[in-house]
Amino acid sequence: MDILQQDAQQVAESGFIDWKRLDGKTVFITGATGFIGSCLIRALMYRSMNYGEKIKIAALVRNVPRAAEMFRQYSNTGLMEFVQGDVTDGINYGGGADYVIHCASNAAPKEYAADPVGTMKTNFYGTFNMLELAKRCNAEKFLYVSTIEIYGNTDGGETPEDKYGRIDAVNLRSCYPISKKACETAAVCFSAQYGLNVSIGRLSYIFGAGIKKDDSKVVAILTRAAAQRGEMALKSKGEQLRSYTYISDAVSGLLTVLLSGEDRQAYNIASSLCTTTIANIGKTLEDIYKDEGVTLRFDLPTEEEKSKFSPIKDSVLSNKKLKGLGWTEKVDLRTGLEKMTESMR
Repeated sequence: MDILQQDAQQVAESGFIDWKRLDGKTVFITGATGFIGSCLIRALMYRSMNYGEKIKIAALVRNVPRAAEMFRQYSNTGLMEFVQGDVTDGINYGGGADYVIHCASNAAPKEYAADPVGTMKTNFYGTFNMLELAKRCNAEKFLYVSTIEIYGNTDGGETPEDKYGRIDAVNLRSCYPISKKACETAAVCFSAQYGLNVSIGRLSYIFGAGIKKDDSKVVAILTRAAAQRGEMALKSKGEQLRSYTYISDAVSGLLTVLLSGEDRQAYNIASSLCTTTIANIGKTLEDIYKDEGVTLRFDLPTEEEKSKFSPIKDSVLSNKKLKGLGWTEKVDLRTGLEKMTESMR
């Protein structure tokens, strides 16, 4: 069994998820071929194929042949349907949806810098289109996948769901957190005005097997270099303390919020096992693979490179609210980095 399937199995065997609520239901997922969406699909399909539940998936994708190849092992199950389209357009879907999980978003610093307008349009229009679809389908629950970045710069310490810091509205890099934050409000408004049951999962920094090969987040850059048995160059001192979460723990958290989260409530999804500095990620990789020639070098950035960085300094999320739903994390930092590196290789 490869690492992606191991992660799917781990999610599928999470005893704190109320799986019976998904039996015979249809889950509509956007961003289906992305990092988060693809792991969600593999976990749900693993549950369907190895346990009693028959969970149907409607996956919104722009490229059906690519998606069909990615999920080819499920082609004969009769449980997957590909819906061709883009979240920013009206969704041409005549089927039903009991649950809607909206994952689609530009989610990499390189994308924010290259296309800030497109980043905001994808978040705004995509979220409204998916809220309308959930309302039209009379869905049992709409789950909005949000981000740690909506908190902005806080004053340190663990950040609970009701504590917010500063986001500079005229900083180009703010195109992502400000639009994501507005979409959270849009989801709550649909709940208040139309009775749509919505919950929000605020992801910390996610890492793990299955991340895109060209992902521009620092953890991906460092791990790619380690996978190639080369030198890792860190473009800062890497002193920021942040909440990281391995992909399978993040997905089990999202499913917990989907099935057990309260209406109009947000939940931080953050692992207590992976709170670390960026520099420590590099040092951990160096320690794991030092016998293979992997080394860490600190290479201070240019002013242009700095402009593309997140302005957020320390960012550690409290996970007490999510743990109150029964969720628990399983993968520590070292194990997660090993799984991610081996998967890249």
